Amino acid sequence: EREKPHEQRLEEWGAKLNLMSEIIDQWLACQRNWMYLEPIFSSDDIMKQLPTEGSKFRNCDKLWRKFLKLANEQPSCLIYCDTPELLSTFQTSYLILEQVQKGLSDYLETKRQSFARFYFLSNEELLEILSQ
Repeated sequence: EREKPHEQRLEEWGAKLNLMSEIIDQWLACQRNWMYLEPIFSSDDIMKQLPTEGSKFRNCDKLWRKFLKLANEQPSCLIYCDTPELLSTFQTSYLILEQVQKGLSDYLETKRQSFARFYFLSNEELLEILSQ
């Protein structure tokens, strides 16, 4: 069968666009979790009360800031998405941030079990009380 003149180029473009789409999806998922957790783990009190989650968050935070800096330095999406390990870094960071969020939820649940009145508070209100 004869190869079509643009077939290979179109397949390469298709693969590149699919990769870009995956990277953007993972970026947004990471960003959502990071934006929720960043103000919480900026508190020294929370870092002391949840050292394991704090350490995991700090590591993700460093990677997050590193890759955002790279994106800022290389605003061309086509070139930026060629950054080695970009997709896997966002995927791994997302999973770690999910673990951090679960650890935080478990911690808040233990506080609620200790003081039933805490069940009437949102996570944000409870975190504010616990960080004082």
